[in-house]
Amino acid sequence: MVSPQLRAVYQRAWVLQQQTNDLPESQQALLSEALTELQAVLEELQASEAELHLQNEALVNTRQAVESERQRYRELFEFAPDGYLVTDANGRIEEANNAIATLLNVSQEFLVGKPLLVFIDQPDRSSFHLKLDRLQQLDKLQDWQIRLRSPQRSPFDAALTVTVVRNALGQIASLRWLLRDITERKQVERLLENLNSELERQVQERTAELQQALDFEAGLKRITDKVRDSLDESQILQTVVQELALVLGVICCDAALYDLDLATSTVRYEFTNFEVEGVTRSPSLLGQVILMRTSPEAYYQLLQGEHFQFCGIGQNPVRHLTILACPIVDDQGVLGDLWLFKPQQDVFYESEIRLVQQVTNQCAIAIRQARLYQASQVQIQEMKKLDQLKDSFLSTTSHELRSPITNMRMAIRMLKIALEQERTAAEEVTTLEKRNTVDRYLNILDAECDREISLINDLLDFQRLDAGEHPLSIKPIQLCDWLPQVIAPFRERARDRQQTFQINLPSNLPVLMSDAATLERILTELFNNACKWRCCMIEN
Repeated sequence: MVSPQLRAVYQRAWVLQQQTNDLPESQQALLSEALTELQAVLEELQASEAELHLQNEALVNTRQAVESERQRYRELFEFAPDGYLVTDANGRIEEANNAIATLLNVSQEFLVGKPLLVFIDQPDRSSFHLKLDRLQQLDKLQDWQIRLRSPQRSPFDAALTVTVVRNALGQIASLRWLLRDITERKQVERLLENLNSELERQVQERTAELQQALDFEAGLKRITDKVRDSLDESQILQTVVQELALVLGVICCDAALYDLDLATSTVRYEFTNFEVEGVTRSPSLLGQVILMRTSPEAYYQLLQGEHFQFCGIGQNPVRHLTILACPIVDDQGVLGDLWLFKPQQDVFYESEIRLVQQVTNQCAIAIRQARLYQASQVQIQEMKKLDQLKDSFLSTTSHELRSPITNMRMAIRMLKIALEQERTAAEEVTTLEKRNTVDRYLNILDAECDREISLINDLLDFQRLDAGEHPLSIKPIQLCDWLPQVIAPFRERARDRQQTFQINLPSNLPVLMSDAATLERILTELFNNACKWRCCMIEN
């Protein structure tokens, strides 16, 4: 395509070419040569014009492309979801997109020309200056957290990314700012921190609970081992009171035992834990007897096997305490109670109450065992006494059994001697004397046989009494008529042994209801002992 100017030059050259014939030949040659050169120049000019036209088209296309890119950048800049700012090296805003204007709740025109510093919260402004100074050595700062504010919005958390744009001399030409509202993220982070803190707290609490459970279990085992190995009730209570106070860290612990017949509770042992801060020595309750009727509601619950805790308030505010009362109880009933004392601001937790209940149960079992042991020891002593009585009785009975036999043997021998003497005796010995001698020895034999039979009957009666098979025949007895017959043999024995035997029977004695045989046996034994030990008997 030829431009109008170049076409006019071509037409003028053609006109000159036509006018060449009217000139002299010398001028015609010169003009022809000039026109030829002009033709060449025009062709070069036309080629240059074509090339320039192509370059202009390329330039127009490039400009259109640049404008399109610029428009696209502007759209990206304006409608980006994050806030974008362009500032100079000192932080003065040159451009701002719609997102940052919305974020700060102001117009874009309001932002242009304002120092970015005015939108920084007051506490963060000093750190903002320090960051700007660092940009002299750095080309980019990422994840810079700061608090922004505006006249129309309260402070909020934002994350900044700053990119430095430098000129050919390396100086800062502008700063490109990317701002993101991280309020929700910070809230989530704070929530996570709170959750982590709560989780850590729960882990610590659970760890403390597990450690406490281990300590309680060890304490329970130690207390159980000590009370199980002891058969002394006093030592059991002392161990329980002291160990329980130390394991739970309470101020004081008391142990009391009940007398259900008298409806009383007696404090047997107490222990004050002076390792607890602020504990002072207080009046002792040891040995105090408490009437259950003075606190009927409390002792009703304790006698039902139920524990309870309350705050004891006295006249002295310093002595306000939290008190736990727990019965010493097992499946056979309530034996007593434990009272534990804590400062007023503390409470007894379920784990502590459960430990106290386990300890009181073990304490009740141990006390039962100790009492059974003591009862068995008493029974053993009684059995030993009975064995001694039996041994003494058997020894005495054996002696008493031998005595009649010895007397009978002696009487038999004397009777033999008397009979032998009768055969060889002189005529002067009368028949009456011989008969008297024989009769006397026969009477001895008869009396000693009766005595031996009586002793054997006593042994048989004793055996039946011991087996619970001795029958009793209860009948009325007139002592004035019955007693002289019983004591008649002992009068002769007492006289032979030069003993004094007296009896006084009032005439108005009432009728006695008893078993005559048993009563006779008892009196006979008493009279035998009296005669044997040469006592003076006065019978009323």
